[in-house]
Amino acid sequence: MESVQKQLEELGLSPNEVKVFVAALESGAATAQQLAAKAAVVRPTAYVAIGGLVKRGLMSSHTRGKKQFFQAERPAQLLRLIEEEKKKLAERESKLKSLLPGLESLIAIAGEKPEVKYYEGLEGLQAMHQVLYESKAKLIDVIGNPSEFIRLVPEAARVMHILKMRKLGIKGREIYFSNRSFKQHYVTDSNTWKYKNWKGDYQDVNSEIAVFGDFVTIVTYESQIRGILIKSSSAAKLVKMLFEAAWRSK
Repeated sequence: MESVQKQLEELGLSPNEVKVFVAALESGAATAQQLAAKAAVVRPTAYVAIGGLVKRGLMSSHTRGKKQFFQAERPAQLLRLIEEEKKKLAERESKLKSLLPGLESLIAIAGEKPEVKYYEGLEGLQAMHQVLYESKAKLIDVIGNPSEFIRLVPEAARVMHILKMRKLGIKGREIYFSNRSFKQHYVTDSNTWKYKNWKGDYQDVNSEIAVFGDFVTIVTYESQIRGILIKSSSAAKLVKMLFEAAWRSK
């Protein structure tokens, strides 16, 4: 019975309405006093519950002589409550859909809110690469030291990344810090990937920063791979501007 009461309450009936409704099902036609006694509630509470049930179409009344009797409708009437809830939900959904354009415009008025995500490990790096693939960007600019990238990322994963970028027509430019040549760590086609080497004391810079479309990524290759992805058109424009200045300076 506790399970039944809980489920009936989930349909929107109050606890007292459930007690009176169940009492009415068990009693048949009965007076308010009889239903109150059966449901173990006081008579005023029974009248309030009866009123709610009558309003919902779950109980009807008739008069015999000078007494008023109440009787529960068939339990199948409860299905109508579900239909009414569905109708209300459909109306709310329709109203919400009509409000969405206005709510979306508030975001534009308030300005862009950057999205920031944190990644770890090779799987995290590959997830960041997936963002690049799905961004539809055709150019990625990178600054960093590729030594640890080559050490921590298996060759098979690097090759798959190269092939995916080629397939999508993504070109790149890279400024790398090293006294060694790393022109083979991405692609061999100079029309696809262009390099500039900044030689100097940068051996302890085991990180890279990249920009593509509206995204900026910062990845560190130290004891393990850790990365941050920022989606922000303004941040991407700033990094792009700095990259262009650095690219032209060498």
